[in-house]
Amino acid sequence: MVRRKTGITKFDEYTGGIESGSRTILMGPLGTGKSVFAMQFLWEGLKGGETVSYDVMDKPFPRLRQYFKSFGWDIEPYEKEGKFVSIQAFPHFDPYPKDPLVRYFSLSDFEEMKRLDKIITDAGATRFVAGDFHEWYFGSLSVDYMVPVETWTVNWSHYDDICNMDIMTTATERDMRIVEATELDLNVAHNIIEFRLNRETWTRELRIVKMEGTSHPLKWLPFEITGKGLQLL
Repeated sequence: MVRRKTGITKFDEYTGGIESGSRTILMGPLGTGKSVFAMQFLWEGLKGGETVSYDVMDKPFPRLRQYFKSFGWDIEPYEKEGKFVSIQAFPHFDPYPKDPLVRYFSLSDFEEMKRLDKIITDAGATRFVAGDFHEWYFGSLSVDYMVPVETWTVNWSHYDDICNMDIMTTATERDMRIVEATELDLNVAHNIIEFRLNRETWTRELRIVKMEGTSHPLKWLPFEITGKGLQLL
């Protein structure tokens, strides 16, 4: 297993990067920098010649392209070359046209999810991001359904040597179904990175709650989102 750099300098100095074959959860409230962290992680892979993939949950894919581009990261040429595999689990509605560069599927179709995961593997992807998930979404799926999905995902990441990263927005309500589904997701993760907005200093902060195979600080680390991405202070 190798450690893959995130492109966030101080984070990589602390951890050496994120181990290939692992499952990482980025969790925290809305607007705390989770998506930017994940996007920067994918862009770092593209810069190094790797193939990457993103399954977008919370916005139409053209919005994601614009989001990347706002940091100077143009992913569309990589999509056309097959170096950025674009997946869309966000619901698509007629009469709006489907994007020809995007593969669409439903998260409730486990067999289709497995098929797409193998497509990502066959493309040679080393980094994969999914999200932004919301905790309430997990609560809409039964734990009986989620157990094999999570087990498959961990095995797929490990055996196909993919850095798998999920973005999870924390819920404001603690329904027991949400708690059970979220705990399942967190319990199988190898790495957990928590994000927050510090309302005393009005800074965004992240904390490495868990990261297998490396030493790391447990304190909250302040960061800024700049025109070049996320930078630890």
